[in-house]
Amino acid sequence: MNDPRISAIICAAVAAWLGYTIFFSTEAPSTFLVVLQWTFFTVALAGLGVALARLMRG
Repeated sequence: MNDPRISAIICAAVAAWLGYTIFFSTEAPSTFLVVLQWTFFTVALAGLGVALARLMRG
């Protein structure tokens, strides 16, 4: 994706959804799912940071 605004929106939505499923889950997921959720959550936050940096740089 060349447009950092679209990347920022997508990464923010994914990070928000994963954050909700991680922090407000009512049942305990399997260990594999926890690792997978945290990995994707971290990648989404990193992508959001890069997209915001690209927006600030112009």
